Amino acid sequence: MVDTIEGGAFGPEFRCTLVLPTYGAVDFIASTVTRVRRFLDGHRDWCALFVVDGCPHGTAEKLLPLIENLAPQIRLDHYETNRGKGYALRRGLNLAKTPYRVYTDVDLAYDPEEAVKIQRLLEAGADVGVVNRASPESRFLISPNEFPRIYKRHLMSRGFNWWLRRMLPIRILDTQAGLKGLTAKAWEIIGPQMTSDGFFFDVELLALAGAANMRIEEVAVMVTYIDPTTVKMITHGWAMIKDTMRLRRSLKRAKKSVSITVPQRAIKVGRKLRGGLMRSATGPL
Repeated sequence: MVDTIEGGAFGPEFRCTLVLPTYGAVDFIASTVTRVRRFLDGHRDWCALFVVDGCPHGTAEKLLPLIENLAPQIRLDHYETNRGKGYALRRGLNLAKTPYRVYTDVDLAYDPEEAVKIQRLLEAGADVGVVNRASPESRFLISPNEFPRIYKRHLMSRGFNWWLRRMLPIRILDTQAGLKGLTAKAWEIIGPQMTSDGFFFDVELLALAGAANMRIEEVAVMVTYIDPTTVKMITHGWAMIKDTMRLRRSLKRAKKSVSITVPQRAIKVGRKLRGGLMRSATGPL
């Protein structure tokens, strides 16, 4: 595997890094770079790191000339073998050397300006900051064509999050939102314990932060709904349920400071979630 980091080290003047795990983005990467550049022009204490996760579609080749001469404020890290979103995030958060580190999806469903809300939470003393799409103050920009799809996904997401809060030391209402951040100190504690290479990354991070009694704060968000093509509740849902059980056992063995009590009702809900995922496999989410 060939690893390449373009742009050198981030300067000491930056306070926050925006990490963007990147895969299959060749069709819209130019638009993303334009929006990131506009954001950075207004926030000179921020920098951005694109982590191209072994993408075979020419994303890195298209991205390189777009960020040429923009270092050190925009950097690119890319490698040949696809390892998964969680791996890309771990790598990016390790490469970031700023006091605060925020990550979001490369399609920018969350406008980069929303990331400033996470930075403010961290500056105010939170160890981990997350957006909460379920907040009454949150707003969605969505096409009417997506109403039936998003409602079904909303119901499944709320059920999954309810179950997670009973299986793991997680208290927040929205574990899957694609905009989160944490302090460098928090990552120093959590990072070495992280193992997920896939979409379970967020759940694992939040559970480990909860087990360490870290301060986790939520904030409302404005989000543009983009039909998810990389995360499918059908294909990934059952795997995430199994990962949840594995992590619960691991935390219990490690005798973390947070006591995890799992009522039988929560286990039954997990089984129902699995059945719902299987039954939904014939229709869109």
